[in-house]
Amino acid sequence: MAGWSPEIANEFIRLAKADKYSLTQMQLQKLVYIAHGWNLAINGGPLTHDAPQAWEYGPVYPELWQALRSYGKAPVTREIANGEYSPGRFSEDLGETANATLSQHEKQVIERVYRDYGKFHAFQLSALTHSDGTPWTEIYDNGNGKFDEIPSQLIRAHFVNLARTRRAKAYA
Repeated sequence: MAGWSPEIANEFIRLAKADKYSLTQMQLQKLVYIAHGWNLAINGGPLTHDAPQAWEYGPVYPELWQALRSYGKAPVTREIANGEYSPGRFSEDLGETANATLSQHEKQVIERVYRDYGKFHAFQLSALTHSDGTPWTEIYDNGNGKFDEIPSQLIRAHFVNLARTRRAKAYA
């Protein structure tokens, strides 16, 4: 089913709000990316309609950046509304909260990613998503691939490998 990156970010904003916690734009960027990766590995399909790009500090969804850029490094204080990012909705939906239509399996991935990564500082998440051997590293290529799209098949392969590594460690 999937959704646009701002719609997926709203899922994380709601989870954090329920914990009386707030997330920054950078945290939301990385959480959406990580959830997209795990969804590709676990459920076999994309979580976001839009693709992340290789920016200087790791994977970034331009649509999500557009919606949250006014926050800078400050915590995001409210959910993203339709019309605050390019794909948006029909004019009668403008201003309403942007919501994705997600399967139960996709919601479970988002909840698990929030539980496992949601309390990480933005720079910890950034380090995870652009360390050596990640899809970002392959595409960014020391700045030569800056702003290039990170393909889903590359992201999926990386997260499948992460799952195998975790499984192997659990049985070691």
